[in-house]
Amino acid sequence: MATPDLSVLEAIGAGILQGVAVVFPISGLGHGVLIGSLGDGAGTDLDPATARYLYAALRIAVAVALVAYYWRDWLHVIRGLAGVVTRRGERAERRWAARLVLAAAPGCIGVAVLHEHVRTLLGHPRAAAAGLLVNGAIMLATWWWWRRSPRAGGLSGSHRARITRSEQAEAFVLELSTLRPSRALLLGLMPLAALVPGLSGVAFTLAVALLLGLTHEQAAHVALLMMVPFLLTWGLVELPDLGSAPYAGVRPQLALAAVLAAGAAYATAALLVRYFRRSSLRVFGYYCLLAGAAALGALILT
Repeated sequence: MATPDLSVLEAIGAGILQGVAVVFPISGLGHGVLIGSLGDGAGTDLDPATARYLYAALRIAVAVALVAYYWRDWLHVIRGLAGVVTRRGERAERRWAARLVLAAAPGCIGVAVLHEHVRTLLGHPRAAAAGLLVNGAIMLATWWWWRRSPRAGGLSGSHRARITRSEQAEAFVLELSTLRPSRALLLGLMPLAALVPGLSGVAFTLAVALLLGLTHEQAAHVALLMMVPFLLTWGLVELPDLGSAPYAGVRPQLALAAVLAAGAAYATAALLVRYFRRSSLRVFGYYCLLAGAAALGALILT
């Protein structure tokens, strides 16, 4: 029988899991569905409304962590938007801010419209396992193309020597300010893949960014920036009235889960960016294939 209760252990596990799996290109939603189905029912006795409350809070927490990690980039965006209004400031800053707003629009609108329609997918763990297989296949196909195409970017950005985080943010603005509006829109659609359990919005954005010729480091940077408005919108549209009586008993656990998710997301973002300076999508692709195959096999046998 469903219950609104959320144990401390469930809150800790969900917070850390989502903080890592949403930022890594491995699908936080897919892992949540599969662990709930295969983990002896852990978390499956939650009331659906409480579960939505949990995931909404964790998405907002992850988005806040990504804003904190990329605060220099968001400062450039704010200054660029102010420059668009006042017609002052650096031209590259204004162009990049306009591109990011343009890119964020389809993902935010799409999740606001579609989030209720895809909720039924949460009850199909085999579909989530299949989604992980598809996610892994897409990353491996992108990696295969990247190794062979003369149009592919490298691993690192144009600055391979050690530079400060502020210099990295400034270099990123200069490098991405020339992005075509049509390509910005295409990148902005990719986070919507995260609505399907097993598919990762980060993975799809990374894949498209690499196909457009960005380096792995630039692609990771773009993917994590694109996820911020998408996750904020998804969390806010599913967040219930926090003051209502049914949620009084789970607010402390939700706060704990959100803090852990934010911390895990911040650390994972730092790890992912550093990883992509020297490595590719291949490891994540193999992981998703193995995890998806193992989960599907276990679900078929049970």
